Amino acid sequence: MKKHTPTIIIILLFIVIAIIYNYHNIVFKKPQSVHKWRQSDCASITLNYYQDGMDFFEPETHNLTSDQGTTGKCSTSEMPLLYYTVAGMYHVFGYHDFIYRIFNTLIFFLGLFYLFKLSNYLLRNTFWSAAIVLLFFTSPVLAYYGNNYLTNTTALAVSFIGWYQFIRYIFEKKKQLLIKALILFFLAASLKITALFSLFAIVGVFIFDHIPFLKGTNKAKNIQHPILFVIGSIAAGGVVAGWAAYARYYNELHNCTYFSTTIFPIWNYDSEGINHILSKVRKLWLYQYYHASMHAFLTLAAVFIIAFYKKNLRVFNLAILFILIEIVIFVLLQFMTFADHDYYTIGMFILPALILLSSILVFKKRFPKLFNHVIFKTAIALLIGFNVYYAHTQVTERYEGWYNKTRYKQDIYSIQPYLDSIGVTQNDTIISIPDGSNASLYIMNRKGWTQYTDARFNRGEKIRYNQDSAGIAKSIKNGARYMIVQGIEQLYLQPFIQPFATELVGKYKRVLIFDLKQDQPNFDASKRIVSYRYFTNAEYLTINKKQFLNPTDSTLYANGQTQSNDASYSGNYSIKLNAGNPYGATITIDSISTGESFSISAWRKNNEKDKGCIVASSTPEKFYKKGTRVVDTTANGWEKIQLEFFIPENINGQELKIYLYNPNEKSVFFDDFEIIRYKSVFRLFEIKEK
Repeated sequence: MKKHTPTIIIILLFIVIAIIYNYHNIVFKKPQSVHKWRQSDCASITLNYYQDGMDFFEPETHNLTSDQGTTGKCSTSEMPLLYYTVAGMYHVFGYHDFIYRIFNTLIFFLGLFYLFKLSNYLLRNTFWSAAIVLLFFTSPVLAYYGNNYLTNTTALAVSFIGWYQFIRYIFEKKKQLLIKALILFFLAASLKITALFSLFAIVGVFIFDHIPFLKGTNKAKNIQHPILFVIGSIAAGGVVAGWAAYARYYNELHNCTYFSTTIFPIWNYDSEGINHILSKVRKLWLYQYYHASMHAFLTLAAVFIIAFYKKNLRVFNLAILFILIEIVIFVLLQFMTFADHDYYTIGMFILPALILLSSILVFKKRFPKLFNHVIFKTAIALLIGFNVYYAHTQVTERYEGWYNKTRYKQDIYSIQPYLDSIGVTQNDTIISIPDGSNASLYIMNRKGWTQYTDARFNRGEKIRYNQDSAGIAKSIKNGARYMIVQGIEQLYLQPFIQPFATELVGKYKRVLIFDLKQDQPNFDASKRIVSYRYFTNAEYLTINKKQFLNPTDSTLYANGQTQSNDASYSGNYSIKLNAGNPYGATITIDSISTGESFSISAWRKNNEKDKGCIVASSTPEKFYKKGTRVVDTTANGWEKIQLEFFIPENINGQELKIYLYNPNEKSVFFDDFEIIRYKSVFRLFEIKEK
């Protein structure tokens, strides 16, 4: 039993951490939140393998932007081993997203388990071995992607297994351990090229061991099977490079620039561009890599290793140095990508893992009494607990906070059965609006086109799909049968859609489905009929001066006390709002209906940009819209702001409150507050609705 105690302890800790990070619920989620786009790409390639034949060398996505916008054939720079394997599992268990997530999560935990085994192999201490793994796993980036669709964490996990085999080889000199290590490092790099950091670092160790003037006074050789190592390393690197070359050829063959197989180096940017990218990294991602306390701890650990480097394993000292150099080169070559892609750093996390392990190993040798002291262990346990909680809050924020826009497009996550029921099959190609990615196509499991912009690696003229009438016409020419619009408001926000939105064949919650091939029009988005016009110019108040009054129809607006003669757009009065009186003219409209729309405007004057707004809200089903869009200006500082929206299905029958708002210290003036209410468009047409 004692032999298996460390294993039992770490597995129990993994289960606890997984529960804290809410993995038991997250595994059932489709791609969403941060980098939903890249998640969907991975899942899309996998699903296409499953549905369209298991041809390993013919990867494709749902996004038909290859071959002049007719196919989805495109390849990532990494070998599709994970995608292909999961597709095979779909053939056994059926297609379910949770299979992908669970499988990828298990691989990641297996990697963490081998990081624990590696630590325990060197330290012979369960507490510190577990502490290393748990500290490492407090990164919000790792916690988020650890049970996701991307291969980055998969590759990192396999690298840890490779390091375990390699360090055992260093001590035990068994050839089979070296073979296992080389195979694992190859698998890791095939899953993500950045996993070559480890293999390249070990190649550096080998060079230092076998070149006399680099070897120094060190007589022992870490790698005592040089021919095997050289052949294995060349073979591993060659196959990975071969696939990257094939991916580039395959993408060029199909005129595809969807997946990046190129670099975005720092020297392509001037100082302003560089500072902009660095600023985005600091504001968005720096504390997603780790909490400030872990940044500080890792920095101290690195300094500690430098101070007592002679106590560390030579292979670790060299590996840390080489990986650091590799990371610097990688960052310089892919500089632009770090502004928007937190997951590009995952391959670099091999460095903090080795720093944590090396620092604790050196600490044990240099300060053996402190190493076992209960106070020091307690301090580390508290650091772990705090950072686990921090990672938990960040993962929660990614799924439940502002990062996750799924709630605005949640209807497409359950639309597949409805599409099947109205005859929109998986063989029908669609246009999905609005979406600038591949995500909605995968989520609906329909191939087609979105409003994706193909930037051509910023080296040619951009191709904009379905962003004007010519783009939609081109998609129809390429075979688009249906157009799926997420929200009727899109027909007015993007009016070029209207000529194509004439045959409504279905409505699922907020989603409209139009047939693009038939000629039986039953829908005209231009037929909006005004139901009522509400207006106040702030000139008239009730006798008690508590409400604004429209004398033509006796409509009342709350907060008459905000009337002011300090400034006006028309007449003598306006509405003056500041922190003392933040709420201006307010009207409550009873019993709104799905499909009704509102166009609201007001003239605003202030000294600061975007201070003060129009707000529309409803409860108990939450609905909140804020309008600051400027549509007109005058020479004397007045600007007209506007808010337009449609009433969604979930607030049908509720009351709607519309008001002017400014919570800031400096005063803002509003005038000529107008609300135009349109009848429900859906009452004018016969549609198939669930």
